Amino acid sequence: MIRKLFVFLLAASVGTPAAAQSWNAFNVQYLYGSGFELGPKRVGTLTLQWANGWAYGDNFVFVDVTRFGRSGNKIYSEWAPRLSLSKITGRDFSVGPIQDVLWSGTLEWGENVSNYLMGGAVDLAVPGFNFFKVNGYLRENPDLSGSTWQVTVTWSADFGVGFSRWSFSGFVDWAGSEGKSGTSAYSKRNFHAQPQLLLDAGHLFGRQGWFHVGIEWLYWHNRFGISGVDESVAQVMAKVNF
Repeated sequence: MIRKLFVFLLAASVGTPAAAQSWNAFNVQYLYGSGFELGPKRVGTLTLQWANGWAYGDNFVFVDVTRFGRSGNKIYSEWAPRLSLSKITGRDFSVGPIQDVLWSGTLEWGENVSNYLMGGAVDLAVPGFNFFKVNGYLRENPDLSGSTWQVTVTWSADFGVGFSRWSFSGFVDWAGSEGKSGTSAYSKRNFHAQPQLLLDAGHLFGRQGWFHVGIEWLYWHNRFGISGVDESVAQVMAKVNF
Protein backbone atom coordinates (compact mmCIF):
# COMPACT_ATOMS: atom_id res chain seq x y z
CA MET A 1 0.00 0.00 0.00
CA ILE A 2 2.80 2.47 0.87
CA ARG A 3 4.47 1.81 -2.48
CA LYS A 4 1.21 2.39 -4.39
CA LEU A 5 0.58 5.66 -2.54
CA PHE A 6 4.13 6.82 -3.27
CA VAL A 7 3.72 6.09 -6.99
CA PHE A 8 0.49 8.14 -6.99
CA LEU A 9 2.20 11.03 -5.16
CA LEU A 10 5.15 10.90 -7.54
CA ALA A 11 2.86 10.97 -10.58
CA ALA A 12 0.98 13.97 -9.16
CA SER A 13 4.26 15.77 -8.43
CA VAL A 14 5.73 15.42 -11.93
CA GLY A 15 2.49 15.77 -13.87
CA THR A 16 2.55 19.56 -14.05
CA PRO A 17 3.77 21.74 -16.94
CA ALA A 18 7.27 23.16 -16.48
CA ALA A 19 5.77 26.65 -16.64
CA ALA A 20 4.10 26.04 -13.30
CA GLN A 21 7.46 25.76 -11.54
CA SER A 22 8.28 28.78 -9.40
CA TRP A 23 11.91 28.06 -8.50
CA ASN A 24 14.76 25.60 -9.05
CA ALA A 25 18.02 25.10 -7.15
CA PHE A 26 20.90 22.81 -8.08
CA ASN A 27 24.26 22.22 -6.39
CA VAL A 28 27.24 19.88 -6.47
CA GLN A 29 28.98 18.83 -3.25
CA TYR A 30 32.12 16.93 -2.37
CA LEU A 31 32.73 15.46 1.08
CA TYR A 32 35.70 13.59 2.52
CA GLY A 33 36.04 12.01 5.93
CA SER A 34 37.85 9.25 7.80
CA GLY A 35 36.94 7.03 10.73
CA PHE A 36 33.93 5.19 9.29
CA GLU A 37 32.92 1.93 10.95
CA LEU A 38 31.48 0.16 7.89
CA GLY A 39 33.63 -0.38 4.82
CA PRO A 40 36.82 1.63 4.22
CA LYS A 41 37.87 4.03 6.97
CA ARG A 42 38.30 6.89 4.49
CA VAL A 43 35.47 7.81 2.15
CA GLY A 44 34.92 10.51 -0.49
CA THR A 45 31.41 11.34 -1.72
CA LEU A 46 30.26 13.37 -4.71
CA THR A 47 26.66 14.59 -4.27
CA LEU A 48 24.35 16.06 -6.91
CA GLN A 49 21.38 17.83 -5.31
CA TRP A 50 18.28 19.43 -6.84
CA ALA A 51 15.21 21.07 -5.32
CA ASN A 52 12.27 22.86 -6.88
CA GLY A 53 8.97 24.47 -6.02
CA TRP A 54 5.94 24.45 -8.26
CA ALA A 55 2.26 25.35 -8.27
CA TYR A 56 1.15 22.64 -5.82
CA GLY A 57 4.22 21.53 -3.89
CA ASP A 58 7.94 20.87 -4.02
CA ASN A 59 10.52 18.21 -4.83
CA PHE A 60 13.92 17.31 -3.40
CA VAL A 61 16.35 14.89 -5.09
CA PHE A 62 19.94 13.92 -4.42
CA VAL A 63 22.36 11.34 -5.81
CA ASP A 64 25.46 10.26 -3.87
CA VAL A 65 28.40 8.70 -5.71
CA THR A 66 30.64 7.31 -2.98
CA ARG A 67 34.18 6.06 -3.51
CA PHE A 68 34.93 3.01 -1.37
CA GLY A 69 38.65 2.57 -2.02
CA ARG A 70 39.52 -0.40 -4.22
CA SER A 71 35.99 -1.80 -3.91
CA GLY A 72 34.78 0.82 -6.39
CA ASN A 73 31.92 3.32 -6.43
CA LYS A 74 28.45 2.98 -4.98
CA ILE A 75 25.40 5.08 -5.88
CA TYR A 76 22.61 6.01 -3.50
CA SER A 77 19.73 8.41 -4.17
CA GLU A 78 16.53 9.78 -2.67
CA TRP A 79 13.50 11.53 -4.17
CA ALA A 80 11.17 13.37 -1.78
CA PRO A 81 8.06 14.89 -3.44
CA ARG A 82 5.50 16.82 -1.40
CA LEU A 83 2.07 18.27 -2.17
CA SER A 84 0.82 21.37 -0.33
CA LEU A 85 -2.72 21.11 1.02
CA SER A 86 -2.98 24.90 1.09
CA LYS A 87 -2.07 25.22 -2.59
CA ILE A 88 -4.24 22.32 -3.72
CA THR A 89 -7.40 23.33 -1.84
CA GLY A 90 -6.97 27.10 -1.82
CA ARG A 91 -7.50 27.10 1.97
CA ASP A 92 -5.15 28.55 4.53
CA PHE A 93 -3.79 25.79 6.79
CA SER A 94 -1.42 28.08 8.69
CA VAL A 95 -1.84 28.31 12.45
CA GLY A 96 0.67 29.54 15.00
CA PRO A 97 4.17 28.56 13.80
CA ILE A 98 2.73 26.19 11.16
CA GLN A 99 2.97 27.71 7.68
CA ASP A 100 1.62 24.80 5.67
CA VAL A 101 0.51 21.16 5.87
CA LEU A 102 1.67 18.77 3.16
CA TRP A 103 1.36 15.22 1.88
CA SER A 104 4.92 13.89 1.64
CA GLY A 105 6.80 10.82 0.50
CA THR A 106 10.35 9.61 -0.05
CA LEU A 107 11.89 6.94 -2.25
CA GLU A 108 15.29 5.62 -1.10
CA TRP A 109 17.18 3.74 -3.79
CA GLY A 110 20.65 2.21 -4.06
CA GLU A 111 22.58 -1.05 -4.04
CA ASN A 112 20.45 -3.51 -2.06
CA VAL A 113 18.25 -0.56 -0.99
CA SER A 114 14.66 0.15 -2.03
CA ASN A 115 12.57 1.82 0.67
CA TYR A 116 9.24 3.63 0.37
CA LEU A 117 8.07 6.31 2.82
CA MET A 118 4.66 7.98 2.90
CA GLY A 119 3.11 10.43 5.33
CA GLY A 120 2.55 14.08 6.13
CA ALA A 121 4.59 17.17 6.86
CA VAL A 122 4.41 20.63 8.35
CA ASP A 123 6.50 23.63 7.37
CA LEU A 124 7.30 25.75 10.41
CA ALA A 125 8.15 29.43 10.67
CA VAL A 126 11.23 29.47 12.94
CA PRO A 127 12.95 32.86 13.48
CA GLY A 128 16.31 33.04 11.74
CA PHE A 129 15.70 30.01 9.50
CA ASN A 130 15.10 29.96 5.75
CA PHE A 131 13.00 26.84 6.28
CA PHE A 132 12.27 24.26 8.96
CA LYS A 133 10.38 21.16 7.82
CA VAL A 134 9.09 18.23 9.88
CA ASN A 135 7.98 15.06 8.05
CA GLY A 136 6.32 12.03 9.64
CA TYR A 137 6.25 8.81 7.62
CA LEU A 138 5.21 5.20 7.46
CA ARG A 139 8.32 3.40 6.19
CA GLU A 140 8.35 0.17 4.18
CA ASN A 141 11.33 -1.97 3.22
CA PRO A 142 10.06 -4.67 0.82
CA ASP A 143 12.74 -7.07 2.12
CA LEU A 144 11.51 -6.81 5.73
CA SER A 145 8.19 -7.87 7.23
CA GLY A 146 5.67 -5.19 8.18
CA SER A 147 6.42 -1.46 8.20
CA THR A 148 7.66 1.11 10.68
CA TRP A 149 7.75 4.86 11.35
CA GLN A 150 10.24 7.60 10.57
CA VAL A 151 10.51 11.27 11.51
CA THR A 152 12.64 13.50 9.29
CA VAL A 153 13.54 17.10 10.12
CA THR A 154 15.33 19.38 7.64
CA TRP A 155 16.44 22.98 8.10
CA SER A 156 18.50 25.82 6.67
CA ALA A 157 19.65 29.11 8.18
CA ASP A 158 22.01 31.88 7.05
CA PHE A 159 23.85 34.23 9.39
CA GLY A 160 26.73 36.67 9.44
CA VAL A 161 29.83 36.99 11.61
CA GLY A 162 31.50 40.31 10.90
CA PHE A 163 32.08 40.54 7.16
CA SER A 164 31.73 36.77 6.62
CA ARG A 165 28.52 34.92 5.75
CA TRP A 166 27.70 31.41 6.96
CA SER A 167 25.01 28.77 6.51
CA PHE A 168 23.82 26.10 8.93
CA SER A 169 21.72 23.34 7.40
CA GLY A 170 21.13 19.62 7.54
CA PHE A 171 18.72 16.86 8.43
CA VAL A 172 17.81 14.36 11.13
CA ASP A 173 16.22 10.94 10.48
CA TRP A 174 14.82 8.89 13.35
CA ALA A 175 13.38 5.53 12.32
CA GLY A 176 11.80 2.64 14.18
CA SER A 177 12.73 -1.03 14.03
CA GLU A 178 11.35 -3.12 11.18
CA GLY A 179 11.12 -6.83 10.47
CA LYS A 180 11.12 -9.76 12.85
CA SER A 181 13.47 -9.35 15.81
CA GLY A 182 16.10 -12.05 16.17
CA THR A 183 16.35 -12.80 12.45
CA SER A 184 18.85 -11.66 9.82
CA ALA A 185 16.06 -9.69 8.07
CA TYR A 186 15.72 -7.14 10.85
CA SER A 187 16.42 -3.41 11.10
CA LYS A 188 16.91 -1.93 14.54
CA ARG A 189 15.71 1.52 15.54
CA ASN A 190 18.27 4.07 14.34
CA PHE A 191 19.07 7.78 14.54
CA HIS A 192 20.89 9.58 11.73
CA ALA A 193 21.95 13.26 11.63
CA GLN A 194 24.10 15.26 9.19
CA PRO A 195 24.36 18.97 10.13
CA GLN A 196 26.55 21.25 8.01
CA LEU A 197 28.33 24.49 8.90
CA LEU A 198 29.60 26.24 5.79
CA LEU A 199 31.40 29.49 5.04
CA ASP A 200 30.09 31.43 2.03
CA ALA A 201 33.51 31.73 0.38
CA GLY A 202 31.96 33.23 -2.74
CA HIS A 203 30.79 36.22 -0.68
CA LEU A 204 34.42 37.07 0.09
CA PHE A 205 35.03 37.52 -3.64
CA GLY A 206 31.82 39.32 -4.54
CA ARG A 207 29.80 36.23 -5.59
CA GLN A 208 27.52 35.59 -2.63
CA GLY A 209 26.00 32.13 -2.39
CA TRP A 210 28.03 30.57 -5.22
CA PHE A 211 30.72 28.60 -3.38
CA HIS A 212 30.71 27.24 0.19
CA VAL A 213 33.33 25.38 2.21
CA GLY A 214 33.12 23.93 5.70
CA ILE A 215 32.36 20.83 7.74
CA GLU A 216 29.59 18.26 7.82
CA TRP A 217 29.26 16.00 10.85
CA LEU A 218 27.78 12.56 10.24
CA TYR A 219 26.33 10.82 13.29
CA TRP A 220 24.49 7.53 12.87
CA HIS A 221 23.38 5.31 15.76
CA ASN A 222 22.75 1.74 14.53
CA ARG A 223 23.75 2.58 10.97
CA PHE A 224 21.47 0.93 8.39
CA GLY A 225 19.58 -0.50 11.37
CA ILE A 226 22.55 -2.71 12.34
CA SER A 227 22.68 -3.06 16.11
CA GLY A 228 25.84 -1.69 17.72
CA VAL A 229 27.21 0.03 14.59
CA ASP A 230 27.61 3.69 15.55
CA GLU A 231 29.43 6.24 13.41
CA SER A 232 30.53 9.77 14.26
CA VAL A 233 32.61 11.33 11.48
CA ALA A 234 33.55 14.94 10.68
CA GLN A 235 33.86 15.50 6.93
CA VAL A 236 35.36 18.44 5.05
CA MET A 237 32.92 19.74 2.48
CA ALA A 238 32.82 21.99 -0.59
CA LYS A 239 29.62 23.02 -2.38
CA VAL A 240 29.00 24.87 -5.64
CA ASN A 241 25.53 26.33 -6.33
CA PHE A 242 24.25 26.79 -9.87
